Amino acid sequence: MKQILLPFGADNADVTPVSAAARFASRFDGHVTALFYPRLPDPVIVDPMSGGVVSYEGIDEEVAAQREQAETQFLAMKHALPADLGGRVSVELERLSNWRQVGEESRIFDLTVVARATRSPHWQTLFEMALFEGGRPVMLTPEAWDKPFGDTVVVAWNRSTETARLIGQSLPILCSAKAVHIVELEGWYASGPDGKALQSYLAGHGIKAEQHKSEAPNGPGAKMVEISRDLGADLMLKGAYTQSRLTQLIFGGATRQILDQADIPVIFAH
Repeated sequence: MKQILLPFGADNADVTPVSAAARFASRFDGHVTALFYPRLPDPVIVDPMSGGVVSYEGIDEEVAAQREQAETQFLAMKHALPADLGGRVSVELERLSNWRQVGEESRIFDLTVVARATRSPHWQTLFEMALFEGGRPVMLTPEAWDKPFGDTVVVAWNRSTETARLIGQSLPILCSAKAVHIVELEGWYASGPDGKALQSYLAGHGIKAEQHKSEAPNGPGAKMVEISRDLGADLMLKGAYTQSRLTQLIFGGATRQILDQADIPVIFAH
C-alpha cells in the first residue's frame, strides 16, 4: 500500500479523511496523493425552441471558485497533521477536469480512501465510482476518524470472488497486522473454500489467523459489525456487492449494512 489516492472537492474538502489516509500510508512507508476534483454545474440550455444550444458560460469561473475553496479547507486539515504525517501528503489541483475521472485515476493507486460523512452529500457516489471503475480496493472511513488502525483485522469471508480478490490485494495489510480474524456467517457464503482453507492459505504467507463462525439472525452486515466490535478490530476487509447493487438497494444486503453501520475503516473490493 505504497500509493494512496485521496480525492477531494469543494463538497467534501472539510471532511476528507486526510489523517486516516496519512496514518495508513505511514504503516507502509507510503505516500498519499490528494487530487482535487471539480463538480461541473449543469449546462444551461438556451432557447430550446431554436435548436437547444447548450451554454457553458461561467463554468471556468465556477470551477476556479470550487478549487480555491477546496484548497483552503484541505490545506488547513493537512497543516494540522503532525509533520511526519503531513509530509506524506501531496496535493494536485489541476490534474482532473471532472469528478467522474476519480474512478479512472484510482486504477493506478493501491488504495483509494473516502469518508462516510453526513456533511458530504455525494460520498456514496464517490465511493462507488472508485469501487466499480477503478478495479482497486477502496477504503471507507467513519467521519473524522483519527486513530491508528490496521493492527487487528477482520476478514469477512463469504468465499466470493470479490473477497478473494481483495485478500490477494491486501496481503501487505494482513502481514503487517498484529491479529487477523477470519469470520464466516452461517448461510452467508458462496460455493468455495471455507474459512479453514483460507486460514491455511494465509499461513503459507506467514500470517497467523484465527477462525470464527457465527449465525446472523439480524443480517450478515450487522453481525459483521457486531463481531468486529467484540474482537476489538480496527479494520475490516469485505468484498463488495456479491449480490447486485440493485438487489441490495431494494432488499438490503451485507455491503449496504456495513456501509451504513461500520464504526471502523472498511476496505472493499468488487
